[in-house]
Amino acid sequence: MAASKTNRNKKKTTKKKQQTSNGFQTEIILLVILAASIILLASAFGMGGIVGNAISSFLFGAMGLLAYIFPVLLFIGAAFLLSNKSNRLAYKKVLAGAAFFIFLCGLVQLLTEGYVQSTTLTDYYHLCSDYRTGGGVIGGAICISTTSAFGVVGGYVIIVLVLLVSLIIITQRSFFEFFYQLIDSFLGFVKGRHEEYMEGQPERELKKELREKQRQKLKEEKRARHIRELEEALAEEEALEEEEFSEEERKPQKQKKKRGFLEGTKLIPDKEEKVEEPEEEKEAAIDVQSVGQGEMEFRIHRSEPQPAEEPEETWEEDGEPEPDISSEPGMPESVSPARQTSKNPKSSQTEIETGIRNIQHEIESREPKEKKVYQFPPLKLLKRGDGKAQGDSDAHLRKTAKKLQDTLHNFGVNVTVTNVSCGPTVTRYELQPEQGVKVSRIVGLADDIKLNLAAADIRIEAPIPGKAAVGIEVPNKENSAVMLRDLLQSEEFKNAKSKLSFAAGKDIAGKPVVTDIAKMPHLLIAGATGSGKSVCINTLIISILYKATPDEVKLIMIDPKVVELSVYNGIPHLFIPVVTDPKKAAGALNWAVSEMSSRYNTFAEYGVRNLGEYNRKIEKMTIPEGEEKPEKMPQIVIIVDELADLMMVAPGEVEDAICRLAQLARAAGIHLIIATQRPSVNVITGLIKANMPSRIAFSVSSGVDSRTILDMNGAEKLLGKGDMLFYPQGYQKPARLQGAFVSDEEVSSVVGFLTDKNPKPEYDPQIEKQVNTAGISAMGAPGGDDRDIYFEEAGKFIIEKEKASIGMLQRMFKIGFNRAARIMDQLSDAGVVGPEEGTKPRKVLMSLEEFQSYLEES
Repeated sequence: MAASKTNRNKKKTTKKKQQTSNGFQTEIILLVILAASIILLASAFGMGGIVGNAISSFLFGAMGLLAYIFPVLLFIGAAFLLSNKSNRLAYKKVLAGAAFFIFLCGLVQLLTEGYVQSTTLTDYYHLCSDYRTGGGVIGGAICISTTSAFGVVGGYVIIVLVLLVSLIIITQRSFFEFFYQLIDSFLGFVKGRHEEYMEGQPERELKKELREKQRQKLKEEKRARHIRELEEALAEEEALEEEEFSEEERKPQKQKKKRGFLEGTKLIPDKEEKVEEPEEEKEAAIDVQSVGQGEMEFRIHRSEPQPAEEPEETWEEDGEPEPDISSEPGMPESVSPARQTSKNPKSSQTEIETGIRNIQHEIESREPKEKKVYQFPPLKLLKRGDGKAQGDSDAHLRKTAKKLQDTLHNFGVNVTVTNVSCGPTVTRYELQPEQGVKVSRIVGLADDIKLNLAAADIRIEAPIPGKAAVGIEVPNKENSAVMLRDLLQSEEFKNAKSKLSFAAGKDIAGKPVVTDIAKMPHLLIAGATGSGKSVCINTLIISILYKATPDEVKLIMIDPKVVELSVYNGIPHLFIPVVTDPKKAAGALNWAVSEMSSRYNTFAEYGVRNLGEYNRKIEKMTIPEGEEKPEKMPQIVIIVDELADLMMVAPGEVEDAICRLAQLARAAGIHLIIATQRPSVNVITGLIKANMPSRIAFSVSSGVDSRTILDMNGAEKLLGKGDMLFYPQGYQKPARLQGAFVSDEEVSSVVGFLTDKNPKPEYDPQIEKQVNTAGISAMGAPGGDDRDIYFEEAGKFIIEKEKASIGMLQRMFKIGFNRAARIMDQLSDAGVVGPEEGTKPRKVLMSLEEFQSYLEES
């Protein structure tokens, strides 16, 4: 018995020792695995040294991107196994976890790098090891085994199936049960929210009724207050009118007692005739203002249509201004006989008649010396706008703004619509992004925004200059035309002091934009065919005709297309008839260069710096008797409707003349307006673009053309029909405008009025002769000397290059093959180059000195 007890005690002691040693072993193994996991994790992030780099290369080559999470999964799996040694289910879960990890490598490989049939396991290893991507050799093996047999779609199906089965084994939860629970919880949430909503329905309806009653009460109080103020204002004005009327009645009675012969005579019009019309206009303005204030409850900005009657009378009556005779030097003050009689009651009728005859005689003696006054065309020749509010309705704008905000929110970009500006054809929505949202993310979603808004095209201005907001410009569903007459009637155009004011159009908020050509000082207009370029030129010309007299502004028009500007022949502003021959255009530009040089010499003589100072000095100058007073110089605007045609005929001369004028002509009062429908670098060369600081871009076909015009993209997003990007000198970014429209019939009406009511223009024969002579010399002078205009330059160029070929001349002077061949034949006849030698270049036979002496002799 004693022996058996001793043996049992020994067994218990042995078991306790084994359990203690097993616990130590488990802790040691866990610590070793933890240390290994940390080393593997540090190696994966490049912090393991030389050995770590080798381990990292192996891990990424074996399992790709999952090398980052493999150390963590290794430690979790080992700890799970050691804590559940006697549990067979634990081993099944670990095996399922290993299968999940292996097939997850395959899924990562398919999602990142895809499957290429010719790729081997070695290629997978090197690719994933070098670039730390994909699923490694394990993922590659899964891809090869599944996709080669079942295709890419079948591979995805098998991999996802294994992953779901592994998850079910690991979690011991049913896949469908999880979805059922999710649906039940969602339905319960919806049901609870619906019950809460229905419980608060009566309270909401009561609040809504109270708000509606309060709103109606406020509207009635506001309307009553407004009517009361209006009645008080009208009563005050009627009282003032009665007082003025009683004073006017008393004045004629007093005069009647003193001078009986003035009975019934009106020295000046009655004041009632002046007060009556503005009173009606004021009432109409008050009504319009009150309606506008009542409706403005949203931050939607649009320009309101102007009343039609007010500008009609003021402009049409002032369409034919009479000269201010009293302000002219040397003219006596004109006083009516009745006024003289009232001031000098003792003067006789004979003295009065004698004075009138003397005044009339002096006026008649001065008439031959004075020029006929220019009669401005009346605005009734132009069509008025329909007067309707422009753009889409407020409800449509609010709906689009909400849709725009939701669209960006769906892509993870949270913005707030802070302002909406509705223009004639485009509406700009101003968005304020949340803190931390990059502007480039909004710009990158341009196509998605266009898709969700179902818009023809959109333009994103990021950011808007001077605002902490991004502008998205969306075309309107309903467009409204901008008529030129509405712009000429605007206060902006009326108050513009410059004689070269140009009504460009309306901006994105519907406000008129009036610019000064003298401040541009040169303008480049470019766009595709039919985009509104010719209409823009017409609006520019008509604006000048309504603003300046022929003595103030002169025009030179160059129209190689023949049909665009020829309608203006006969207007008094023209220096010369419209130039339609491209060969003569270079002569017209060269005349402008010589005129510029002549003006600068005149400025130097008088000690002034620009045209404005010169004209002011001439106006103040006192000239002794017998000497002729110098005339004021007009501003000159040169309009070229198609630059491409001129660059084909005489590119060198045209480019040189344009560059000289653009660089120097501003102070001389000469300004260039150049238009082209081919905005390529061959037409708008670097020199021309560098010297044209102001530009207008209409719709173009590509972003390359837009960059040629504006040095930035944007014009390819325009809608055409006058939609433009206006980029004058001084603007940080182009402004989007809707150009004004003027029809051919309106242009013909204005030109017809000017030619009928004003004297015919007297063209300077010397200018015409110079232009015609330059046109003849553009393709070679007549007679015995038939050298081309490029003969001298071509000879010097060939001698400097020591090569002579027709292709060189074509590239250098941008001319055709026939003309280059003719120049080469002329050089050969002159002995500058040798005869043809097949495909080889001709030999150069002269030096530069010999060629120069030859030119002097000939």
